[in-house]
Amino acid sequence: MAKFNKPDNRLFVGIFPAGISYADRSIEEHGDYKKLAFLPYSTLKPTFYKCPDDLRKEIEEDIKQYKKGEDLQISTCGQKTRLG
Repeated sequence: MAKFNKPDNRLFVGIFPAGISYADRSIEEHGDYKKLAFLPYSTLKPTFYKCPDDLRKEIEEDIKQYKKGEDLQISTCGQKTRLG
């Protein structure tokens, strides 16, 4: 995930309380990066929005790392959530 959040990468990945949000840094909508996809922790079933094919492939590749039953740290103070 950290590889995406470098300034030269177009794809932004954010960890939020209910899931992982994927956005396009190069396009702004409503004062924020353009939302491309959302992966809820509870189902691990992504919702894709209007997403270019090249970024969709990157997102799908990133999503493969998350497995049902695994714990994922969702905050800097160590909070975790169980996936799926």
